[in-house]
Amino acid sequence: MHMSLPWTIHQVAEASSTNDLAFHFPAWTIVRCDEQKRGRGRFNRAWLGHAGGLWATYNVPLDSAAAADWSTLPLVAGLALVRSLEALGLEQARLRWPNDLLIGSKKLAGILVERPAGDMACIGVGVNMHNSLAAMQGRTTDPPVRLADLIHPCPSVEEYMLQLAHELVLVHTQFTHGGLRALLPQLARVWKVRLPVSIETDAATYQGIFQGITENGSPIVQLANGTRRSIPAHLVNRLSETRTPGGE
Repeated sequence: MHMSLPWTIHQVAEASSTNDLAFHFPAWTIVRCDEQKRGRGRFNRAWLGHAGGLWATYNVPLDSAAAADWSTLPLVAGLALVRSLEALGLEQARLRWPNDLLIGSKKLAGILVERPAGDMACIGVGVNMHNSLAAMQGRTTDPPVRLADLIHPCPSVEEYMLQLAHELVLVHTQFTHGGLRALLPQLARVWKVRLPVSIETDAATYQGIFQGITENGSPIVQLANGTRRSIPAHLVNRLSETRTPGGE
């Protein structure tokens, strides 16, 4: 894919975190490193970023409306990830609320969104591609999987970085013009299956079948008594699947 996009690319061999670097660059910058030494996920969970994976941050602008809705950007980025993988023929990629991309029960990618300024967000993305998974065994909550083992031929890191950049421009444009509501029909299909989940807040733990999200990105579950309940996203400490696809 040619770089007929608004992005400027800043690439380094090594970084502690691409998000930390990206804070110093303007919107429409991609900051990418070959190795990420201290990557992090949600709640500062460690993310291992060895050579061969895509470790990058995409800086996107926020107008006043998007800025008010910026906390839903992990879902926006998740949609872009699913679309970019579908374009490569990988139809089984699914999103686990709010920021994990899985194949079955195995984790292919993660997202971390931070907002260093009122008019910009940094969308950090880690995708296992050609990197060795050996060093990750036993060190991750979810078993890892990499793109090179799922599609053949697997694109280079640079090629996939641009494919994702293309999809991010498209979904970001829809998000800017219509908010998360404009993306709900597309997001309705990225979960792929409705699985039993446990949602933990400071006040309670809710068990039920994941049903999707509200217009503001909060998860919806169907409780054991058949009622549907949305849990405000800002109260959720953790959503975990209590059964994986196929009962794995």
